[in-house]
Amino acid sequence: MKSSLSLAFCLTAALLASGPLSAQEIKFGLQGTLAYPTSDLGDRDLLDHSLGYGLGAHMVIGFPGGHAIVPRLDYTHFEKDHRKVQLLQLGADYNYFFSQQVNRGAYLGAGLGFGLAKFEMDLPGMRADDTPNAVHGSVSAGYMFTPNLGAELRYVHTKYEPELFGTKPEITSPTLNASFIYRF
Repeated sequence: MKSSLSLAFCLTAALLASGPLSAQEIKFGLQGTLAYPTSDLGDRDLLDHSLGYGLGAHMVIGFPGGHAIVPRLDYTHFEKDHRKVQLLQLGADYNYFFSQQVNRGAYLGAGLGFGLAKFEMDLPGMRADDTPNAVHGSVSAGYMFTPNLGAELRYVHTKYEPELFGTKPEITSPTLNASFIYRF
């Protein structure tokens, strides 16, 4: 776990440090997200496929030819019947814009990062919570309607092992996120 955490931090630091060296454009942005939990996270015993919501901030470091590095911070919150899961994820995505101009038209992306989660279960006569962390990977597709407004679908996959009620289940937590993006 420590080696994957170190690798995620090193990759993110390298991307952040190298970005401004030849960047043609740097923009900041915010996103509002609806998140749908799938796999273990969406099971009936946990979130029962309840929609979550999220907020985030990002920076787009644009390069010639439609390439961009996007460092980002995302917060996502899920809640269902006294069960709550909160995710805080820091990472960086690579985006390729088919128009070959950053922030114009359709794009595809992929990214890596590090996530912290808080699992809280408050059942009759029992309470448990834990805050595990893990590396995550993501793929995305989006469209920038204008250089400042866009939408994105993003699939994020993480595997957490929270300690709940004396057991440490492996919870795969892929989520499908739909985001509205505003850049300035």
